[in-house]
Amino acid sequence: MKEALEQSLEDSFDFTAFQRLIGTQDAITDEAGKILYVPTDLPVPFDKRVLSAIVDSDDVRVLSMPVDEWEFQETIYTGIEYLVDNDGDGTIVFFCPRPLVDSIQDIPGTAFVHFDRVQLDDTTRTIRDAFERGAGTEPRPSTIDDLAEFTLRAFTAAATGAELSPTHIQTSTDDRLDEFYIPYETLPSVPTAVREFFLDSIGIPTTELFDSLDPAAQQNVYTTRLLATYGDRFAQNEPKYHVAAEIQGLDPELQHLYRALVIKWLAQRRLFDSTLTELATTALDRDVIDTIQASYQQITGQDTAVNIQEPGHAAETLTQHFGILFHTVDEDEFTDLVNTVRDQLSSDSQQIEDYGPDQALNTIEKVDTLLNLLAEVALIKHPRFVNAAFPEDRWTDIFEQFIHVAYENDREDLLDYRYLTALNQARKQELREREAEDLAEDIRTLEVDLDTLPHFLDQWTSFLADTRDDEPVSDLLQQELIGKYDSYCAELVDRYDEIVTDDNWLHLSDLLTEPDDDRVKLTVILDSVGYTDYLLLNQFGFLTTEPDDVDLAFSNMPSYTPSAISTILTGLPAEATGIYSWQPRHGDDIFDLQHSSYDPDAFDFIEERTENDFHLIQRPQLNSSGISRFADQVADIRFSSDLNIEADHLDAVRNGFVDEVESTLNERHHVLNNDDVDPEARAAQRSHIVLYLEDFDKILHEMLSFAEFENYYNTLGNFLDALLEDLREATTIIENPVDIEVISDHGKLTRYEMEMILNERPEHEFTQQMLTETVPLQHAYRINFRDAEFTNRTDLQFVAVATDDSDPPVDRIRALLTEEDADGVSDDTLRDVTEKVEYLQSGSKFVYGWRTDSDATSISDLRQFDSVDTHQPRGDGIFDLPDIGLLSRYDIKNRSGHDHGYHGGTSISEMAALRLTYQDA
Repeated sequence: MKEALEQSLEDSFDFTAFQRLIGTQDAITDEAGKILYVPTDLPVPFDKRVLSAIVDSDDVRVLSMPVDEWEFQETIYTGIEYLVDNDGDGTIVFFCPRPLVDSIQDIPGTAFVHFDRVQLDDTTRTIRDAFERGAGTEPRPSTIDDLAEFTLRAFTAAATGAELSPTHIQTSTDDRLDEFYIPYETLPSVPTAVREFFLDSIGIPTTELFDSLDPAAQQNVYTTRLLATYGDRFAQNEPKYHVAAEIQGLDPELQHLYRALVIKWLAQRRLFDSTLTELATTALDRDVIDTIQASYQQITGQDTAVNIQEPGHAAETLTQHFGILFHTVDEDEFTDLVNTVRDQLSSDSQQIEDYGPDQALNTIEKVDTLLNLLAEVALIKHPRFVNAAFPEDRWTDIFEQFIHVAYENDREDLLDYRYLTALNQARKQELREREAEDLAEDIRTLEVDLDTLPHFLDQWTSFLADTRDDEPVSDLLQQELIGKYDSYCAELVDRYDEIVTDDNWLHLSDLLTEPDDDRVKLTVILDSVGYTDYLLLNQFGFLTTEPDDVDLAFSNMPSYTPSAISTILTGLPAEATGIYSWQPRHGDDIFDLQHSSYDPDAFDFIEERTENDFHLIQRPQLNSSGISRFADQVADIRFSSDLNIEADHLDAVRNGFVDEVESTLNERHHVLNNDDVDPEARAAQRSHIVLYLEDFDKILHEMLSFAEFENYYNTLGNFLDALLEDLREATTIIENPVDIEVISDHGKLTRYEMEMILNERPEHEFTQQMLTETVPLQHAYRINFRDAEFTNRTDLQFVAVATDDSDPPVDRIRALLTEEDADGVSDDTLRDVTEKVEYLQSGSKFVYGWRTDSDATSISDLRQFDSVDTHQPRGDGIFDLPDIGLLSRYDIKNRSGHDHGYHGGTSISEMAALRLTYQDA
């Protein structure tokens, strides 16, 4: 779970929260010439990064936490070497497993070094303030007096919205303290959000389905997923481990025999008459039979033998371990096993109308039991795995016959398994016949076209708003909406090139237009507030300031902040900027537009200029690097240089930017009304002022408790109303009419939308491997500062494209270091922390790369993934265009966390950006 927390929070956790632990910082920095250790009984997520944030000093070297005796000794020697190199003036600090603390003196050479223990050394109030800043929520009332416990609780709260206590976790029984997990017996007492996060981390993302299983079935799923994720280290502590170990240790032929026996019995039940010999694919000689009898007794914990001629009782007993039996099954074998029952189920479905009530209901219950057991396989393998064995075109009609009988007998509780698409489609067909068609007639008959998209999104958001209060949902209407939503996504992707180039459609590149004569335009860019967000504000009645005009604007593919903002500011689409992520390339060089500052001539390769001309107000750190630096090379932008906002909350954001707008307008008024001002100064004043609220969605979300869908829009509406009022008041100094526009870079697919769609289409998924395992991609050199002992940096950064003949660009890597970090660091040391990996421009919903060949068949292979769109950028970008990408409509790479919404993909909620116009009288 440690690794899962690190992956989830890598780019989102505010590590500056740890800087508030001043007492702990002083306890470390006041101990010069010593090796300090923070004892811990648990693996600490981001251990080096945590201490680096607390210390924030060049006089202290932070080392990674050792996880075993060998690493502990190496850490001690690294610390001693550092102290010697610094004439004993430096300080070393690291987290240390408590069992290793007592062995310090056993390490040769440590008698000459001072060791000391440090701990969380701050007041309760300071600790709680730091916790709230980092996690976004107040800690539980219980006392926190251990730094490792503090990090565990803070990181789990930040990732899930709830805290995990050390009493709920367990580490492995071996000597390595590098991971931890939540035992099955502890799961019920763990907060729901944390429990869902952990289950997702071991490959059980569908917790609703997991919770519907009985405890024995849950243990089948849990034990196998634990084995698959961590191996025996953790699974051997679980009660069903011996069953799993016994089954997985069997010969594959015997595993297949057990599976065939169980499936055959489940399909036939009272009609079951097969012998074990008939089901076996190999001869059952005496040795094989002895093995079967011994393994059966080990699995069941009973002395009963398998009746070779009448194995029905054994089959029924083995169903208790169904999921474990099917853990190692491959897709071909599973499909063959399912096919053995299809004929029986098909026969039942055709005759069930002629059965008596009891026999019909018994048949439905038999099918329900089978699907309930297959739910274990869906959780252990993936819903897509089971769905592949039940193709819609062959199984929908069969399942519909069973569902019809269940409904006729008032047993809607049966056959209600959402993991199986064919079953969902069968239920949809039955509901369509039972429910009034006029409830969904408008949706069903609506022509899919870009012109009708605003009308459809109005119906879509109306459904979202109406179903948030746990009111009964029309399955038919929901299914029709989801089907039509998917059709609109496909239409948008198919016509994306037309959207970018055709004046009939409003694209991001068209948003910053010059104001009319004698008018001033003030444009506010809100991150991640899209067209559907505006519609939901209206649905809930949370925005009282009515705009004069509302326009749907289309975002870039991908609908991702660096790509979208660079397009807005420059007026160039992504195909012209070449920016698809934070780390684009030019030739063999890779730039980091998010973090790194560059020399003034870094972007000298930019030759294109646009007519965009405006005054940009944003926080100053984005003026010296990143997207604004790039945009400044392409457009004519004047920056506000004295803006300084501590954006801890929305009031600070609003007040800071409004103050800067007032200052800018006052300057403009003074210059234009002062005859002594040079003409050049007059010309420098803009009639177009752009206000960019970056990271706005993140700041807004941090103000809310987790998963508050409606409250999100209440807070957003209140903020917009207050901002518009303040801006209108600030513009009174200007005699000319001032029009205010509110625009966005993209929208978002809310978590509610994503979960609703994926519950209906559980086979949909998105992983990075869909691209990397299908298409051969180019590589790049990436610095892994986490492994570096010469710096406290902990980030990962691409630096250059890698070829078979190239070496790591040591000079370019060294240029990224501070003078102090680079001092005394050899080229070999830099090479040691440089990785050669596939060069990907990616986000949670997209991944782009450069192919190593132009094999057209490999591109067609990418179109096999449902709800994942293939994109091949075309054009001549300022940065080099990636030549292949995958974008997800619905699923995200790591389906965890608590975010209100996601962007970067091709759902219409993400691609539908916004323009609101408020005209001055």
